[in-house]
Amino acid sequence: MRKISLIILLIFPIVLTGCWDQQLLVNRTLVNGISFDLTEEGKITAAVRALNIQSKGGGLFEIQDELVEDERPTVVGLGLDLDSKISGELDASKAHVVIIGEDLAKKGIHPFVEFFYRNRESYMSSKLIISKGKGKEILSVEKEKSPIAFFILQLLEGAEADTVIPKKNTFMVWNNILDPGKDMVLPYLERSGDDKVQIAGVALFNGDKYTGTSLSKEKSGILLALMNQLNKSNRMALILGPKNNRRSISLAIRDLRRNLEVQVDKDKKITCKIDVKMNIEILTYPQNFTNKINVKKLNQDLSDEFTKRAKEITNTLVKANCDAFGIGRQISSFHPELWKKINWDQEYKNVQIEPVVKVNIIKTGNVF
Repeated sequence: MRKISLIILLIFPIVLTGCWDQQLLVNRTLVNGISFDLTEEGKITAAVRALNIQSKGGGLFEIQDELVEDERPTVVGLGLDLDSKISGELDASKAHVVIIGEDLAKKGIHPFVEFFYRNRESYMSSKLIISKGKGKEILSVEKEKSPIAFFILQLLEGAEADTVIPKKNTFMVWNNILDPGKDMVLPYLERSGDDKVQIAGVALFNGDKYTGTSLSKEKSGILLALMNQLNKSNRMALILGPKNNRRSISLAIRDLRRNLEVQVDKDKKITCKIDVKMNIEILTYPQNFTNKINVKKLNQDLSDEFTKRAKEITNTLVKANCDAFGIGRQISSFHPELWKKINWDQEYKNVQIEPVVKVNIIKTGNVF
């Protein structure tokens, strides 16, 4: 028994020697935000927002948030250049946001997404964003309480919960790029004033290239409903009626059901029918309380308004050559012979998209 105990005591110190590849936090500079932009000369500019943690002894640390940038003809080597400008080893494993300027995004974002996808230390849950103007302009905003990257992350998560923008990270975007039958839409941010950043809507893509067309926040919420994406709710405000009898109303979509059907006729004409049924809650509806509200008519008015806006959005998608509904994927799956014969980039512009939205008011609260 004593021999067994002695053997255990000799083995334990060997097993518990610690991690051979440990990396101390104070020896690393944590990147929490990255931006990529295109210069006038055609070079790539990268900027990182990094947290430099310095030990002060006694368990105390000093944290500094700094912005560092560099440029090269391509993305290759930019990481090494930035690392040489920062004390400690650059660590991008917790980069919460990756911002790509719109001019660069029009050239294609594949190289930048691949940069993160291939790197084993990359954070594949990073939020990928397209910025109006330069990405660095957003990343360089100074906030008093928290680093700007954390503020942007909270801003995105709030907009995702309200179904204003889609949930997208670098891993999901990589898969979207590899899918020829469906295009993606990405969050679109803009800088407002010296210290403000806000959601501008969504950027429409064709493959890995930004089309240069975006949808506002008001329209992006409807687009996500047409795409059958609803998170907790989707709040929006609408104006109903003609100019001489305008009525304002705010509502929240509480539930929706969508049916998408792609049809190909004998002449190979492609039609996409999108039927959406949504249950909504009326939040505000200023009106004359002496008049009784006709709920049936209000349902119809809202249905007509949503259908009208949905048609405007689908027309914008076709003009931008953005197949956000994955119509090409439907063709490749159910009409493979046709898919092999056509050039989808050219054929998509001839697709007829017919959206119809039906609204059902399920709750009005104290409004009426």
